[in-house]
Amino acid sequence: MGSSRWGGLAALLAGFFVLLLDTTIVAVASPNIQAELGGDVAALFWVTAGYLLAFSVPLLVAGRLGDLFDPKRVYLFGMGGFGVASALCGLAPSIGWLIAFRILQGLAAAAMSPQPLTLIRRLFAEDERGRAFGIWGSVAAAATLLGPILGGLLTASLDWRWIFWVNVPLCAIAVVVGLRLIPGSPGNTTRFDLLGAALSTAGLSLLVWALLSWRALSLPATVLAVALLIGFWFRERGQGEDALVPLRLYRSSGYLSASLAMASLGATVLAMALPTMLYIQEMRGFGPMEAAMVLAPDAVVAILLSPPAGRWVDRVGGRRPAILGMSLLAVSLLLIGLVVVLSLNPWWISVGAALLGAANALAWSPLSAIAMASAGPDAAGGVSGLFNTVRQVGAVAGVAVTGAILAGLEARPVLAFGVVFGFVGLVAAGGVAAALRLPERSRVVAA
Repeated sequence: MGSSRWGGLAALLAGFFVLLLDTTIVAVASPNIQAELGGDVAALFWVTAGYLLAFSVPLLVAGRLGDLFDPKRVYLFGMGGFGVASALCGLAPSIGWLIAFRILQGLAAAAMSPQPLTLIRRLFAEDERGRAFGIWGSVAAAATLLGPILGGLLTASLDWRWIFWVNVPLCAIAVVVGLRLIPGSPGNTTRFDLLGAALSTAGLSLLVWALLSWRALSLPATVLAVALLIGFWFRERGQGEDALVPLRLYRSSGYLSASLAMASLGATVLAMALPTMLYIQEMRGFGPMEAAMVLAPDAVVAILLSPPAGRWVDRVGGRRPAILGMSLLAVSLLLIGLVVVLSLNPWWISVGAALLGAANALAWSPLSAIAMASAGPDAAGGVSGLFNTVRQVGAVAGVAVTGAILAGLEARPVLAFGVVFGFVGLVAAGGVAAALRLPERSRVVAA
């Protein structure tokens, strides 16, 4: 049973790896894609933004579908779809078709994303879940590190289309292993809330689109998005066990605090990446590979530290590791911000990047474990979908605000970088405050 348990985790991690890999792998190949397929900068932007939009919006629905039809089936269906969409991306004859196939990729990623949290809970006893979530964090860090590197190698040595085709064998292997080693379940007979699904999908679509398209942000679209999401909230309050997502969980300080801290983590880690890379390359004259080396300690430390951090969570519970991780997040961003604003030696950013990797390793596992401990097995998919949605929308919002600041203060870059790091520092401080409100181990077990 032990080997099959870890084999099942390996199948889950393979899907999670390609899902995150495709969030970052495209950026390096963008010039080659534009040279072959044409299209302006806006079209090139939507090669990535279309994936993020399709990935973020259906997470609530995908989590609930896992509860209804078995998370294993939904996960493997998404994995197969991701492989097919990746093959199509590699065959795209134009930039328009590439955007369309990237949207298909995002939809498949959304089907996959909420299921691993539920399935890890099924595969592992409570005193082993921290270790499993820690390994999950290592894979996330590896995908983040390898995305730009693998994208550059494949584009330089073969062709940009291979950044998508490389997913196909990985997906096929994961499906075969997953069919054998991931445990299944019959699902349940709870009714699917179609109206709630429509309200959440429409509201989140408008909200994420508005965040990604901040230059063309229209007040009516934003107001409509908020109105739809308020309507969704009222709809879910009256659905009881048939609710698409169990919003009652926000009455639990553990789930609410874990969600807010994870949103802070997602927003700050992605929001700081672009301005830091721009500063290192455009203002300090580093080349792409040299700039990547400056930030490499982030992923390296996270890969090495995540498994022991997970074991620590198993021993002492999630609160102390999460508080330490979120505190290190704030310290790392403060250090990187000081290097940028005071024009210190750019290699000091590597120290901040290493602290950022430690923060990821220490915070990811306990926040995920505490969130999933708040749910019964029949609602685990909905809980995971909601938790992933909060994280993903937080990340999109962080990137959008950062982009708006950089564009608005383009003529004064030093001030722009200062404002950006002031913003991410405030968000990180909010994450620390949320972590301080996490429950002790005994209260999590009771939940």
